[in-house]
Amino acid sequence: MAQDDHDPVKGAATISDTGETFKSIGTSKTAETGQTGKIVKSVETVHWVFAQGGAGVHDDGRHDDGRAAGGRVAQAGSAQGAGGAARPPAAVLRRTLPSREIFEQAADIIKAGGLVAFPTETVYGLGADAGNEQALRAIYAAKGRPADNPLIAHVAKAEQLLQLCQFVPSLAQDLIGAFWPGPLTITLPALPSIPRTLTGGLSNVAVRMPSHPVALALIRAADSPLAAPSANLSGRPSPTVARHVLADLAGRIDGVIDGGRCEVGIESTVIALEPEGGIVILRPGAIGPDKLSRFGVPVSYDSALLASDNAAPRAPGQKYRHYAPQAPVLLFHSRIQAAALEELERHALALAATGAVVAALTVSAVASPSGARLWLPLSRTAAVHEVARGLYGALRMCDDEGVDQIVLEGISGGESAAAVMNRMFKAAGNRMLEV
Repeated sequence: MAQDDHDPVKGAATISDTGETFKSIGTSKTAETGQTGKIVKSVETVHWVFAQGGAGVHDDGRHDDGRAAGGRVAQAGSAQGAGGAARPPAAVLRRTLPSREIFEQAADIIKAGGLVAFPTETVYGLGADAGNEQALRAIYAAKGRPADNPLIAHVAKAEQLLQLCQFVPSLAQDLIGAFWPGPLTITLPALPSIPRTLTGGLSNVAVRMPSHPVALALIRAADSPLAAPSANLSGRPSPTVARHVLADLAGRIDGVIDGGRCEVGIESTVIALEPEGGIVILRPGAIGPDKLSRFGVPVSYDSALLASDNAAPRAPGQKYRHYAPQAPVLLFHSRIQAAALEELERHALALAATGAVVAALTVSAVASPSGARLWLPLSRTAAVHEVARGLYGALRMCDDEGVDQIVLEGISGGESAAAVMNRMFKAAGNRMLEV
């Protein structure tokens, strides 16, 4: 493997406006540190899935446009197509190809203005060229995403920040050195030349470097930063496996790179840097205040996380309905787990008595709550990382089973559980019963 492929982020780049330089970022793919924000595996088996009616590849290798097998897929556009015409959905077609060929095909689609979903360590993202206005609009159309909800640009090397940002403050460089590649998104002053569709009309652009090797390989193959919100219909639980993407977006996008289950399971932490040097968490994630406070500056949560006004969101996940299944969710929380489970079971029994089909999601496998037709323990021992990894899949399973009501046990555990509780709270429509 070439050195550039092996270590995508070593080296430095100069920010001309300030004279500052990037510090060393990231670690080798072969490093087995197991630490948040570092690559710990390389690209292995991936699958290329077509799920729409544009040009695609059949199981026998034929292309829809008549080309022989082995040629690259170059058809552009999302479900709306490059010219705005809707495309009819087609059967889902899965091919196992050498990973290099998959990345070449996917990159060709992106370069031509199309949309490709791919795995990151957090959730599956819906990728498009971050500098292509039409492709960015196609993301919003495919997802049904509000126009003022900003997108996150994903990079594979430090130099790509120069395509997005005016400058990178010293504190941001320190954070990048500590947590990239990994689940930390930083909002930085946007270049005037980048599309404001990417930023949701804001003056800052949100950027991160994912640690998933498939994501990094695709960004390198596309040779451009990729805008990549979660690859789901707006408001739905984010996808953590490829079939979640297909359930929402088949017929709307050009394809999915199936790289298996996402490791973290919830979206990245999004932060803003205050002029006076503080860090504001705009969306909580796996990197919390305990880790961010090590840099000697104040760390706080943005007040918009609990607000329900009409102000423009500063980051994804703030203003609009998010992470919600079709069935309504009742969220129960207590510092004493037995108390929360007792109240959850009481409500499940009452709902079942009305004839409702009830699903119970608990944070540990203590016992199946009475009244629940479907019981989905998110972890055996209430481990926060296991609950995070399983939450969205469990909410989607409730939809698959057609339940009428979901009762959900909240999780305690300090700052490490705050991000998971944020997703649960949003899924429950910003309502919670504190026991």
